[in-house]
Amino acid sequence: MNKSYLKWQDIRIKQLGYANNLIIALAVAVLGFAINFIQTEDLILSSFQKKLFWVASSLIIISIGLGIFVILNRLEDFKLTAQIARKRDKNERDRIEDDRLKSEKMGKKTWNSFIWQIVTFLVSFLCLLILVLISLKEIII
Repeated sequence: MNKSYLKWQDIRIKQLGYANNLIIALAVAVLGFAINFIQTEDLILSSFQKKLFWVASSLIIISIGLGIFVILNRLEDFKLTAQIARKRDKNERDRIEDDRLKSEKMGKKTWNSFIWQIVTFLVSFLCLLILVLISLKEIII
C-alpha cells in the first residue's frame, strides 16, 4: 500500500475515535442537563413535554450505548486485524480470508453504529431543546 493511503487511513481511524468520544461526552452532558432541568422547582410540564423528556432521555441513553458499542467493536476489529497481520507475516494463509471478511463486517458495523449514535444524539438534543424552549416561553417571548 502507498504511504499516502496509510497516512490518511490512520487519520481517519483517529478522527473516528475523537468524534465518537466527543459525542459520548456531549451525550452525558445533555443527559445531566436534562436530569438537572427536570428537577427545577416550580416546573410544571405538559403531557407533551413529559413525552419529549422521556423520548430525549431514552435516545440519549441509546446514543451513549451505541458509542460504547463502537469503542468495543473497534477494539475487537483492531485485535482481528493484528491477528491477520501476524498470520500474513508467518505465512499462515489458512482462514485469513475469513478473518478479512469478518473484519470488513465489523468495520461496517462500527460506521453504521457511529451514524446511529449521531442521529440518536441529535434527535434527543432537539427534543430536549423543544422541551426547554416550551418551558421558558414566558421568559423568552
